[in-house]
Amino acid sequence: MEDLTSFFHRYGDAHLKLSAEALEPFYHIPSLINDLGGVHAISSVEDLAKYHAPFMAELKQARLAMCKAMLTEQNSALPGGARALVSFRFGNENNDLIFDCDYSFALLRHDQDWKIVFAQLGEIRYSDLY
Repeated sequence: MEDLTSFFHRYGDAHLKLSAEALEPFYHIPSLINDLGGVHAISSVEDLAKYHAPFMAELKQARLAMCKAMLTEQNSALPGGARALVSFRFGNENNDLIFDCDYSFALLRHDQDWKIVFAQLGEIRYSDLY
């Protein structure tokens, strides 16, 4: 089974495709996402795509070229699940910071793959460039 560090590196890399569909394989349906806009219930692939579309548009406009994901804390001793704290850093083609943020995740093992069932934005720090 893939470890959580590899999972989140792949998840970060998926953002570089600037496509909501690229993030779909990482999520369990149904799932919940809690961000600055409140709690979003994701009950279908269409809900997930609709949720991620504005974010992907923002990243595209900012010329996203780099996304680094660093697993800062994990607890995978839960039966069939895990908890993770992850810091993300998003940058453009000049390696300028777009923003960085921290997320808490609850994950579930599904067919030997990790799936996000809950994501909560902790802190977001925007660059002065954007």
